[in-house]
Amino acid sequence: MNFNNLLNQVLDTVQKSGNSALSGKNGNPLNSFGGGALVGSLASMLLKKKGGGSLVKAGSMAALGMLAYKAYQNWQGNQAQAQPQSAFAPVGQIAEDHSRIILRTMIAAASSDGLIDEAEKQMIAKESSADAQAQQWLAAEYARPATVGEIAQAIGGNQALAAETYLAARMVCGDLERKEIVFLAQLAQALNLDDKLVDQLEQQLGL
Repeated sequence: MNFNNLLNQVLDTVQKSGNSALSGKNGNPLNSFGGGALVGSLASMLLKKKGGGSLVKAGSMAALGMLAYKAYQNWQGNQAQAQPQSAFAPVGQIAEDHSRIILRTMIAAASSDGLIDEAEKQMIAKESSADAQAQQWLAAEYARPATVGEIAQAIGGNQALAAETYLAARMVCGDLERKEIVFLAQLAQALNLDDKLVDQLEQQLGL
């Protein structure tokens, strides 16, 4: 299972779709992917979140990294100790590992308000049936979404990944309900993100 490819396809599909529902009709970006039903189902689930249109800000892992880098740079005021831009643009296995963490976080954020119902889970499982590994992984994530503690443990002390991960979670949550506010606050605390950095990340989304 290629997590980096899946994340890029989901972000790209969401960006091209804007706030419209993914229906699979002609002209829909879902149709441009081979085996795109899984991508479309995941993207549709994210777009259904209230305010999920903020997801269109990042159409790829690289774009997500650039938004996080700009926020981090603004927060640090271009000081010498700022993270290098390369830290926000991983390659190879590192990019794959980071994409897996970000996907887990996006699913956890989408699940935080309890509005992903069983029908949606079954639909995504059906769309991933051609890929047994993807089906197994997604089933596990929806059955028990990652906790903020598990996300923080996976990230470790990687400040660039922490910023990208929070940014992805904030994009998914859109207009905040109480449970989402709690989830994001707990995530920021677990990732040791400074309040001013969180503000900069949200500004990159126009929030």
